[in-house]
Amino acid sequence: MKEQGEGRMLVEEFEFYRKVRSYYCNVSFKLTFTYRFSHRHLKTATAKGSFSCGVNAHTQTVEYMMQLKSDSIERPHTESNSFLFSSVYEEIPPQVIEFVNYPILKLRYRVPIAYDWQEFIVKGAESAINNNTMQSLFKKWRINGTGGEAVEAKFKVTKVEFDW
Repeated sequence: MKEQGEGRMLVEEFEFYRKVRSYYCNVSFKLTFTYRFSHRHLKTATAKGSFSCGVNAHTQTVEYMMQLKSDSIERPHTESNSFLFSSVYEEIPPQVIEFVNYPILKLRYRVPIAYDWQEFIVKGAESAINNNTMQSLFKKWRINGTGGEAVEAKFKVTKVEFDW
């Protein structure tokens, strides 16, 4: 009797694996962000991305992988002088922010899968890909100036939208 229950759970887990791979492969999303263009001026840009889920039965985890590519961003060298302060904004030659096959989340699942697995996957994606997590990723991204030096762009992720 015990072996029958374990066999049913294996079939259930295989079905879960198959459905997750087919339903949540290349789910697209879009994010909007701003960056410092000049004194008191932010420029808006977008990035298009997608994520895919895989199931690792050995560790009982769902693994989320992300792809993301932004619009080209650029900024001319500018200086701002006022009575109280002066600001210099280094040039940013045209470049994109791009993440390829980036592991964004590993989420443990329970067996038997007697719960709403689609809601489980959606909540996982929304906890992994949101304004805060994308803001953290953008902070880690290095923007280069004309001489290859790091330039601060003051990224701010303002919106993330999924295409469910």
